[in-house]
Amino acid sequence: MPPTTTRSPDLSLVTDLFVMAERMLVEVLGRIRHGDGRIVLPPMRVGDEPATIRESVARHVRDEARLAGLPEVELGTDPHPVIARLADEAMEAARAGRISADDLLLATITRCFLAHDVAFHLGSTACPLPEELARPLWEITDPDAEWWREQRVFGEPLLPMPPHVSWRDRFLRTAGRDPHPHFD
Repeated sequence: MPPTTTRSPDLSLVTDLFVMAERMLVEVLGRIRHGDGRIVLPPMRVGDEPATIRESVARHVRDEARLAGLPEVELGTDPHPVIARLADEAMEAARAGRISADDLLLATITRCFLAHDVAFHLGSTACPLPEELARPLWEITDPDAEWWREQRVFGEPLLPMPPHVSWRDRFLRTAGRDPHPHFD
């Protein structure tokens, strides 16, 4: 949850951002093919162990069910229909106001990280995070970046920040994530 010393983010804005992140993640997870589930992703949170794509998607599905107010769901052998259905349920719960702004913000951030990690580890050189999602996420989280680091959601920022960096790169670098891991 975001810091209690600052006000919670606007529910309407965070709901819109969550919906964008959900749609982006469903599209990226739809790229997973047989055998890709064994690919190892970096830790989602600072201090966590790396996890395979399959493990990361299973954790995501559990979180989707929790947000949507549903019992846990089995991933199965073809996870994409399950992922898409749960995303629809979670988006509906968000639009209906059944998820707090703080929970939506954390869920939005983790969906962006998962989409970024999966896309790059599947070989994409383009980050799936759109600028219209990245800019408001950066604007909301940057003032409290140290708090996000204390919660292990963000790592140490990747500095120096280039002067003309995109919002997507600014958000990811502030969160301690390399926006272009293939180019390092």
